[in-house]
Amino acid sequence: MSYTINLTDGTIFAVVADGTINTDSSQTLVGKNYAGYGEFLNENYIRLLENASNTSAPGAPLTGQLWWDKTNSVMKVYNGTVFKVISAATASASQPSSNIAGDLWFDTTNGQLKAYSGSAFVTIGPASTSGEGTSGAIVTTITDNGASDHVVVQMYVNNVICGIWSKDATFTPAAAISGFATIGPGLNMSTTVTNAVFNGTATNADTLDTLNSTSFMRSDAATSNNTSISVLSDTGLYVGGDSDGRLFVTGTDVYVANQTQDGDIIMTVNDGGVTTTALTIDGATAGLVASKTLTINSGNAVTAIINGGTGGVGNIGASGQGFNTIFAKATTAEYADMAERFHADAEYTSGTVVELGGINEITLAVDELSNNVFGVVSTQPAYLMNGNAGTNATHPPIAMSGRVPVNVMGFITKGDRLVSAGNGVARSANLDETTAFNVIGRALESKTDEGIGSVEAIVKIV
Repeated sequence: MSYTINLTDGTIFAVVADGTINTDSSQTLVGKNYAGYGEFLNENYIRLLENASNTSAPGAPLTGQLWWDKTNSVMKVYNGTVFKVISAATASASQPSSNIAGDLWFDTTNGQLKAYSGSAFVTIGPASTSGEGTSGAIVTTITDNGASDHVVVQMYVNNVICGIWSKDATFTPAAAISGFATIGPGLNMSTTVTNAVFNGTATNADTLDTLNSTSFMRSDAATSNNTSISVLSDTGLYVGGDSDGRLFVTGTDVYVANQTQDGDIIMTVNDGGVTTTALTIDGATAGLVASKTLTINSGNAVTAIINGGTGGVGNIGASGQGFNTIFAKATTAEYADMAERFHADAEYTSGTVVELGGINEITLAVDELSNNVFGVVSTQPAYLMNGNAGTNATHPPIAMSGRVPVNVMGFITKGDRLVSAGNGVARSANLDETTAFNVIGRALESKTDEGIGSVEAIVKIV
């Protein structure tokens, strides 16, 4: 007689006739007296043990059937429509599909854990996204410098503690908290948050610093004072609606400051009845701008004008803003070569040997023992002619005389005469190879390997 196969809920799944097998599911059902039933029976057991482990889902799955997904190494269960992951929550940048109530999703984009309500994903936490940083109220315990604990509420905005609520008497945290040297009862505002204030309207106050209101000057109307005003604090005097201007003292030094970003300090004079700007301290550049002639140490000899910063940093004049005539005497130069800008047919690095030619003015010296060598790309020339012709990429400075690093190949002995080796590098010349036209210069140091490197040389191009 046939076997009637029932599902767990009592529903008839299949009727297997004698001597037959049924493959309506991923397991093979064996009928009575089927020859070779042992193989199917054993394979069914193995598939149950391994949960149908495979890179693809089992065919004809039943609701509730388990499948080990070998590709992703996760356990899945068939919900009647699709196989759902049951071994872990879904972690992805986008919302998963085919969700049921209770499904968990870790949103990797925002760094939040969410649960499916049956209609939408609801954020479990944290309340702020990863892009918003830690934001919101966080309950924590702070230990003071007397080893006592205090439960407080810290108010975060994008990883910054902006305020701390406390109910305890004022205490000092044992571990320093930026912006909170001490914490008192109520809401404490961080001292590191610029312009942190209570925004709102106070209806009244009994006193201000224990003083009656009649003790103060008006701030909403013009006020006269018949006596001198003295500010007996080094913190000084603030001027302007936003306290932009400030006059204060540090030590024995007096400071005049414009506290607005990029704001100028301007000094004016009455020039024949006309208010005229005489001197400006530029807030954006921290530069000093004189309207007319700037005379230093008038009536006395100027001993020096000193660059107070790093040597070699800072210019006198600028591109397109050069001086007409400079009356001075040059005694030294920081760098050691004289160069001029020439239009190159490609971008060449410092130390490259070049010659006249190419589609523009200069090109790479490609021939060995070239008689057309014209110079070496300078690193930092002491004197640069034709300086506004272009950039180092389009018009590199070519050292034609002086001390300059030169790209070389092979062994070099200090004092050797250098000639073109081709491809923009030089080499040591034999005495019978040198001419008045092919010598680039003489090496000032030795090189002890066969490869390509750099040596300092004195060059002079004819």
